[in-house]
Amino acid sequence: MHVTVKTETTGSEPTLTLHLPPNYPNAEQLLAQLENFSTTAASLTVSQAGQTLQLPLTKILFFEASGHQVRVHTRDASYQTTQHLYELIDLLPTHFLRISKSAIVNTQLVTSLTKSLTGNLVEFDQTHKQLYASRRYYRDLKQSLEKGVF
Repeated sequence: MHVTVKTETTGSEPTLTLHLPPNYPNAEQLLAQLENFSTTAASLTVSQAGQTLQLPLTKILFFEASGHQVRVHTRDASYQTTQHLYELIDLLPTHFLRISKSAIVNTQLVTSLTKSLTGNLVEFDQTHKQLYASRRYYRDLKQSLEKGVF
């Protein structure tokens, strides 16, 4: 593989152009991985009991809005962020997916999606925490998990 880096004076964000030969094997997989690549920070500023800290995105199971607060859930703790869900969804890597009006989930940490009459239950490994995906977002979540593009 050959990599060339050019510095541009126009534009404020990096642009990536990929040149592939025809019928390049695993082209879709490569493109999916590049789409999931993020130049944004790999952590989020959160607070808990008056303490502010940087929480790695890899530890975040989901974000949940309730009233005017957004809670950030990990396997064993819950934090608060000052950002709204609509702001977070634009900042987060693509493996974070909106699953309801009040929740964003890290699809890399989802271990189970169960459709039932009472709802679409999302479960995570090594924790009792769970969420429900709304019907509106269920299809996108299911497709994302089936593709394994996360």
